[in-house]
Amino acid sequence: MTGRDERVLVGPETADDAGVFLLDEHALVATADFITPVCDDPRRFGRVAAANALSDVYAMGGRPLFALNLCCFPEAGVPDGTYAGILAGAAAALGEAGAALLGGHTVRDPELKYGLAVIGEAAPDRLLTNAGARAGDRLVLTKPLGTGVLINAFKDDKLDEAGLEPALREMERLNAEASRLALAHGAGAATDVTGFGLAGHALGMARASGVGLRVEFGRLPVHDGFYRLATSGVSTGCTAANEASATSAFSDQAGLSSVQRELLFDPQTSGGLLLTLPAASVPPLLAALAASGHRAAEIGEVLAGPPRLEVV
Repeated sequence: MTGRDERVLVGPETADDAGVFLLDEHALVATADFITPVCDDPRRFGRVAAANALSDVYAMGGRPLFALNLCCFPEAGVPDGTYAGILAGAAAALGEAGAALLGGHTVRDPELKYGLAVIGEAAPDRLLTNAGARAGDRLVLTKPLGTGVLINAFKDDKLDEAGLEPALREMERLNAEASRLALAHGAGAATDVTGFGLAGHALGMARASGVGLRVEFGRLPVHDGFYRLATSGVSTGCTAANEASATSAFSDQAGLSSVQRELLFDPQTSGGLLLTLPAASVPPLLAALAASGHRAAEIGEVLAGPPRLEVV
């Protein structure tokens, strides 16, 4: 294949959250994602998995139109009603998002996984991409960090249901309102914070935009229990790899402890949006997010290049 299809507004080159295709005057946003269970309640897991997949559309400034189930289900050993519960939870999330379910595909898999392929729509001239950050902008994060450690602690019986509940509620929260408010307040760039952790997704934005990002560690919103669990040795299988992949462009100017660094590289499930916007727009955006129940925070600033992440 030679050349690039002119209808592709966002392709794989910038490793953005979703692809965008121009169809007449409409920008179609396409993504797919699936995850392993995060809790024991099938319906709530389905809801979290759907919110996680829908988030990629919201991160592009879009609204979901329709979705397809991606079901990787074991043949045996799963309690009756589990699969129905997962699909019901996902359907509820899609209903809240105003998106239709058109069907899907199921395969046998020894490890249960569920997610969605999602198609959305966005205004071609008002896309939020990870390439729109500009020096002088401020950084806003719309959800607390730490879900990777909390989920693994729950799976290892080191955290009970009550301890997981606040994080589970945040994972169930759609990024729909955060995306709408970001557009309304003039955000220039966005990405959702998921499997590569805050540092990985921040560096993705820095590289796509050709800028540096400076994060003030003390401003980061954190789920209750994260530091206690991380101090006791709870981690994830992705954390070390996330840190290793960021080493060449990551600068710790705060002298963080190993537990504090864990927070930066902890893989998130259905995490918040990382946004850039002019400084004057930050207070009204944070006020609007707080009014809608978000634990959002201003966490830093955008610097002139080269691409890098500084933590102070």
